[in-house]
Amino acid sequence: MFKKLTPLDDRLFTALVLSVIALTITLSALFTRFDYLHYDLGRYLSASPAPADIVIVAIDEKSLSEIGRWPWSRTRHAMLVEKLHRAHAKVIGFDVIFAEPDLNEPEADIALAQAFKVADNVVLPMLLEVPYFGAPVKLSQPTAHLLESAAGLGRVHVPLDEDGIARSFYLWEGLKAEGLQAEDLAGKPAEDDLRRHFSQAVLALAGQLPANISSAPQPVHHGLFNVDFKPAASALLTQDRRYVKFLGPPGHFQRISYHQVLSGQFPVNFFKDKIVLVGATAAGLGDALPTPVSALSQPMPGVEFHANAIAGMRSGNLIQHAPIWLTCIIVMMLSVLPLLFLPRLSPFKALCLVADYYLAVTFVAIALPQYLNVWVPPAGALIAILLTYPIWSWRKLESAQIYLDNALKELQAELGQLGVEKANLESIQARDEMQSRIAKVEITSQFLRESQQKRLDTLAFISHDIRAPLAAAIMQLEEVENATSSKSALRVTQMLNRALNMADEFLQSSRAEMVDTSKFSDIQVNGLLQETLDDAYTLAQSNHIKLNASLSDEPMWIQGNFGLLQRAIANILSNAIKYSQPNTAVQIVLSKVDDEMVLNITDTGPGIPPEKVSKLFKRFSRVEGEYQLPVGTGLGLYFVDVTIQKHHGRIFVESMLNEGTTFTIRLPLVATQFEE
Repeated sequence: MFKKLTPLDDRLFTALVLSVIALTITLSALFTRFDYLHYDLGRYLSASPAPADIVIVAIDEKSLSEIGRWPWSRTRHAMLVEKLHRAHAKVIGFDVIFAEPDLNEPEADIALAQAFKVADNVVLPMLLEVPYFGAPVKLSQPTAHLLESAAGLGRVHVPLDEDGIARSFYLWEGLKAEGLQAEDLAGKPAEDDLRRHFSQAVLALAGQLPANISSAPQPVHHGLFNVDFKPAASALLTQDRRYVKFLGPPGHFQRISYHQVLSGQFPVNFFKDKIVLVGATAAGLGDALPTPVSALSQPMPGVEFHANAIAGMRSGNLIQHAPIWLTCIIVMMLSVLPLLFLPRLSPFKALCLVADYYLAVTFVAIALPQYLNVWVPPAGALIAILLTYPIWSWRKLESAQIYLDNALKELQAELGQLGVEKANLESIQARDEMQSRIAKVEITSQFLRESQQKRLDTLAFISHDIRAPLAAAIMQLEEVENATSSKSALRVTQMLNRALNMADEFLQSSRAEMVDTSKFSDIQVNGLLQETLDDAYTLAQSNHIKLNASLSDEPMWIQGNFGLLQRAIANILSNAIKYSQPNTAVQIVLSKVDDEMVLNITDTGPGIPPEKVSKLFKRFSRVEGEYQLPVGTGLGLYFVDVTIQKHHGRIFVESMLNEGTTFTIRLPLVATQFEE
């Protein structure tokens, strides 16, 4: 015999395939853009009000038209700082690079440095840039005079992701010192090599830096997830990447024109105790970044990117990327979870549920960064979920094909023995594989239909061509004068009666097996049982047995075939009468338990050994010995068992030696139109 594949085998195989797919996609980052699509959708749909204490002084088109072409004299920047200082701004962050001295106006540099020193709250930027493709990273920082006068220093470098979108920044980033190796960095300070981000420096000076982010440069700890070492040519060190939770599209933060501030066109106390960021917003100055919230509008100015970073850092809402090991565990669990419900559903329901599950995981992936500040790339899980249904269907089809092929091989041998031509089977094997299987199933179905028809013909033959002559012969013997006194005639009559009884029991068993349950009708159990007791009364009287019946007065209805049920109960009742001791009573109790009718028939016979009870309902099986009457075909209780099962019921036997046997029948009740 062939081994049958179990649903557990299919689930384990499918789970293994889906896990490999999910891990491969996650570790290889093949679908990074697909991951970012979900991240961007969450940011685009989760706008929040901008903080009122963060203001952008915009170097916009209006300022360029009023003041003149860029770059402006640094005396104007000095004037701006003085006005902001007098307006009691808490911190002034310049997103403008002063990497070279002003050769045309050297005094302008001195004036700007003096303004920085007086204000004592100015943060200046450094810029990490690559002059040309393949060149090492260059660090551009303010001139020496300005650097000495600044209260803080930070980077304005914003890395772009693989798809060219700005979503994140590193809390720590800088150039590796010449000759410094990666292993030399473990546990050592690197103030000269690692600089804090611009937003971090602004918050540190404002005294609003969260406790979990230090305001001073930290040692770089070499490790798989702590330091992101770039190629040696770039000599760039990065640490602690954070994703920005953008509060809205470009223009979301409060802005005021640079020219308006210089001309004093702002309300009193407008800048008081606020973080003021000065940067370019004019499109022609080139300081613009594509972001997830830009959509079809203009890119976001770099200064507004830092405003979002400052707001997120201060509120603790920067988003962290989940560790790779945790991401792998999550995507594996999400990819195999549908296998818990797929085997229990029909194909259409399974397809609908997989689609709903995909949407649910998508929603969670979008919402997770917003509510838990953790980003888990969902591409591995989502693609595995998309492949769940086809892989599962393929696996089930493969299992069914293997099972069908082996079953057809077994059936082929049996069909050959039952008369199917071998040439027909060989011609089927030469066809297309799928057509071959279909043809074999068609031949099997045809053979089964022919067998069923033969069975019906046999029943008709037994019921007419065998039972009728036997009954006629018995009647003629009984009519012959003095035939009953002849021993040979009596013996012949007994043999004919036994043959007639055997044919009748075989016929009734076959009818029970073939009954059409869709044609069942409502039957009142009380009336059926009363009629059965009336029919058994004569047999009980002849065996000196009393029938003690206790029937419930409550009407009980079942769905069934009246004739089959009456004969089944009559078989049990007649056996109880035949096996009971003379001058005793057979107990018949009909009751209702929950939604079932319960019928108990108890005799006073010799009982049945426990090890032989299991044989009672087997076809052509009889319990040999002193517990079995010498006559019988072994079909009576088989007929009873088949009939009860056809009526969705159950039958039980309890027996004790020398104390009798109890047969219990339980059938489900139904509500009918006759009930009140």
